[in-house]
Amino acid sequence: MSSGKLRELRGRIRSIVSIQQTTRAMRMIAAVKLRKAQDKLFRLRPYRQQSQALLQLLLAQLEEPHPLQIAPDSSTTLYVVLSSSRGLCGAFNSGLVRWLTPQLPEPKSAELLILGKKAYEALRRSPYKIEFQDLFGAKDIRPEAVQAIAQKLYERFRSGNVREIVLIYNRFGGVGRSIPTRETLLPLPMPETKEIRPWILEPSLEELLDTFIPQYVETLLLSAVQESLTAEQGARMVAMQAATDNAEELLRTLRLQYNKARQASITKELLEIVAGAEALKG
Repeated sequence: MSSGKLRELRGRIRSIVSIQQTTRAMRMIAAVKLRKAQDKLFRLRPYRQQSQALLQLLLAQLEEPHPLQIAPDSSTTLYVVLSSSRGLCGAFNSGLVRWLTPQLPEPKSAELLILGKKAYEALRRSPYKIEFQDLFGAKDIRPEAVQAIAQKLYERFRSGNVREIVLIYNRFGGVGRSIPTRETLLPLPMPETKEIRPWILEPSLEELLDTFIPQYVETLLLSAVQESLTAEQGARMVAMQAATDNAEELLRTLRLQYNKARQASITKELLEIVAGAEALKG
């Protein structure tokens, strides 16, 4: 094998070693971020569950359905799509988009609010009316940003412009397991049982609901955001580990090729030296 081919193999080996160092570092960073995200998520899940239970309990006290339990007279469903704004996380984003697309109704009956650049890039040429906000592009997502979006969604539903607001996101199902999820944000659910209790509430039940419902909407959105963030870091950690392992396998193959080629080159040179020596003797 020529010296040029050996140089090419050495260059490829150096490039793959450099890439492997990068993927290994990214895996370690994703692992640290995953642990932090999991801590937040596992604290938030019980709060979300208790909020849902409290809402059911309060709504069950009403003699008539709350206005926010009734879908407005509109044909439009608003889909709030949560994706990442960064790549290198396997099929985290593409899988969610593939799962969502068949569920979307005809364009005149749906609008999309996309909170993440990767889903926007995948769907921006679709026939749907799309609003984009890069919530996941920030280094750290501030609760105030989520609160502002939740308030906007709450007011949008109250105005009667949409009949339903649906959250679309990846739920964290374990490291490397993202579960595409569809969840109705508004209208509010009907209580499973009607159980009016002789409570004395101060302020009134209606005033209490007026204060609690916006907080409930914010809690559901914040929970979906944290689920998506945690699932993203888990997917990225697994993807970077797979990339590191693949690089190691490729390095083994290239090093074997290089050693064989170098051995063949040395053998050839020795044979040429021996042949030259024999020629001089003759």
